Amino acid sequence: MSSRDTDSVPKNNANLPSIGLNFAGNLPAGSPSTIGTGSRFLNFGTEASRQNNVLRTKTADMYFGASWNLGSHEVKFGGDYSNNEVYNAFLQNVNGTYNFNCITNATATFYSFGAINCSTATAAQVEAAVLENFSRGRPNSYIVQVPVAGGSLNNAIAKFTLKNTGAFIQDTWKINPSLSIMYGVRLDAPSISERPLANAAAAAPMIAGVAATGVRQSGGFGLDNTQTVDGQNLIQPRFGFNYAIESARLTQVRGGLGLFQGAAANVWLANPFSNTGVATRVIGCGTSGFAACPTVDGTFSMDPTKQPTNFVGSTPAANVDFLQPGLGQPAVWKGNLAFDHQLPWFGLIFGAEYLNTRNKQGIYYQHLNLGDATRTGTDGRQLFYTPQGYNPACWTSTGGTVTSGACTGFRAKALSNEKYNNVLVASKTSEGGGQLLTLSLSKPISSGFGWNAAYTYTEATEVSGLTSSVANSNWAARSILNPNEEVESNSSYLVKDRINMSLTWQKSLFANLKSTFGVFYEGRSGKPYSWTVNNDLNGDGVFGNDLMYIPKAFGSGEVVFRGDTATDKTNETRFWSVVNQNTELMNAAGSVVKRNASFAPWTNSIDMRFTQELPGLYKKNKAVFILDLFNFGNLINKRWGRINEVGFQSGGGQARSFVDFAGLDPQGKYVYNVRSTVEGYDVRQVRGESQWAVQATLRYEF
Repeated sequence: MSSRDTDSVPKNNANLPSIGLNFAGNLPAGSPSTIGTGSRFLNFGTEASRQNNVLRTKTADMYFGASWNLGSHEVKFGGDYSNNEVYNAFLQNVNGTYNFNCITNATATFYSFGAINCSTATAAQVEAAVLENFSRGRPNSYIVQVPVAGGSLNNAIAKFTLKNTGAFIQDTWKINPSLSIMYGVRLDAPSISERPLANAAAAAPMIAGVAATGVRQSGGFGLDNTQTVDGQNLIQPRFGFNYAIESARLTQVRGGLGLFQGAAANVWLANPFSNTGVATRVIGCGTSGFAACPTVDGTFSMDPTKQPTNFVGSTPAANVDFLQPGLGQPAVWKGNLAFDHQLPWFGLIFGAEYLNTRNKQGIYYQHLNLGDATRTGTDGRQLFYTPQGYNPACWTSTGGTVTSGACTGFRAKALSNEKYNNVLVASKTSEGGGQLLTLSLSKPISSGFGWNAAYTYTEATEVSGLTSSVANSNWAARSILNPNEEVESNSSYLVKDRINMSLTWQKSLFANLKSTFGVFYEGRSGKPYSWTVNNDLNGDGVFGNDLMYIPKAFGSGEVVFRGDTATDKTNETRFWSVVNQNTELMNAAGSVVKRNASFAPWTNSIDMRFTQELPGLYKKNKAVFILDLFNFGNLINKRWGRINEVGFQSGGGQARSFVDFAGLDPQGKYVYNVRSTVEGYDVRQVRGESQWAVQATLRYEF
């Protein structure tokens, strides 16, 4: 029996709104060539997801088991029980979240310095406009989450207890000295007695919008938001064998097949308790389907308790999360087959293992409040803008939007239900799986020396990487053709090729005290990523998640390149110069690129460890000194041992781009704005992975 308590409360250095200054457009003189001309944010204040964020859990686990020997059979049986009390306050944007950028305006009095065209302005002029908009309180987007009238934010805190009762029985039958088989079954039974606050309006039938007239979707979504995983029991059969082939040298074949339940998805199960749609409302402008922000002074407030909540044409909207009926904990089928054989030379052992997995039940998210598509792109994708979103005149040369004059009414999610904001359903899928092959050669330590080497090839696919704790973030953080598609592609966690090698030397230099030196090498292919359009191509409200369409060939005319003429193809030439340098883009000619089809550069790392046993103070005591040197190559050369990868972004996940969407031409063709630079790789330093480090440890054993 065991118990553990966790208490996670982020430490904020300030209690402020979240504020972002966006300096898109021309770069300041002397900027590195790797910096793009798109969105470059200076963020400060209190980060949107940390404004009210507390996680507390109290977990108690119990286990019992027994064995019963019956001749050649060994029967094991038992059970386990877990009780996890969850308190999860994850309320985003409660202090307000603002973004400020350059607003094109031809009126001489709008800015203190006169009129400005943000698309053609210098970097200094854009900076002056952004800073003046900030100082005068004129954001281009704003959102805040507030309690319903007479309510409290406490009603949006997820408080529930997840219990799981497990039972198992397994028989290991030793048929003869060479062959044994194992077969058994396990049952997992989750239960949750609490239910989210019921939302009868959201459970009502949906009334679709009408694209021809611009009438927006109304009604509800036809789902019960009080659905949980309670009662979704899972029976998991398992089978395995081990066969030792009689020979002069060790030879063994082993394998198995079974169904396995993954770890409890507590954080995703908490979302329906937080977003019931009856506890809070979201209010804003310029984002999430809301009308454009007013251009008058004074919208911005630095005081978290005095955030604006009244905007003309913007109805307070509810966030609702659902679980699809019948959704249980994630589960996967696994099967493996392995072979080990001692070679006739130097005691070498050869190994080979194949592992195949397939989802029985995975999770991915669908957004129910996008509204019906208002157009269909030439590549078959759904588009969700109001008519202004398809007008090239409503897009700037830096991928921004114009929402005034003829572009008034510009809005993503055109036919969405204005009474709701983000409405997500955690859906079940059987798509996704993988296969893995490992070949190894090793020499066990003898005469103080040993080594091993292994190569692993992996294929792994998934519908969603589930990279976040929030439903809407999980939905947005994958690259797509259509927003709610159930399509498997390379996993975000895939390591396609991996080489591992180690070398160990051991000797007793002092009496019986061992000295051990080891070198460990890992080489692996880079993290996968997608090629997407930088801004919001399809109008689902997410920037950077739309997979890029590649025309068939130069001059095919399927895409219009902004700024080109019949005699000047500068932008199309720039586009194809990038495509022709990237195999995955070339292979996609005439189609949409695949999600996670490209890979970051290969990574190499070398670690070293020296261990020395030391005499203890008493008999049978000893001390052990350990010196670890991580990423030794980086110590020799600062350019070695780096992990270069495409950074994670909230829209699209690992995504890379050099193109902006700029509307549709009269024939419905995409208009591409080709940027002067291509987004590069980031050096991963989340925990200092790309730099060397040394660690010394002294341990006393008694």
